[in-house]
Amino acid sequence: MYAETFAQKLTQARKDAGYTQRQVAEILMISKSTIASYEIGRTQPDIETLGRLADFYAVSIDWLIGTKGGEK
Repeated sequence: MYAETFAQKLTQARKDAGYTQRQVAEILMISKSTIASYEIGRTQPDIETLGRLADFYAVSIDWLIGTKGGEK
């Protein structure tokens, strides 16, 4: 459940921020294929990368992973 929610919310956060996967990859120094894998739910980031993504998109980790109490 959380992995599916994470992939959807990560994609939503990126689109809401107006970035392409390539732009996010370049800014955060993560490969584009890794960003794509996160967004389709194939893989999940480690805790450090999760924090970087949340900070970059200015969203809470709770919101990204779909737990209660998390606001965008």
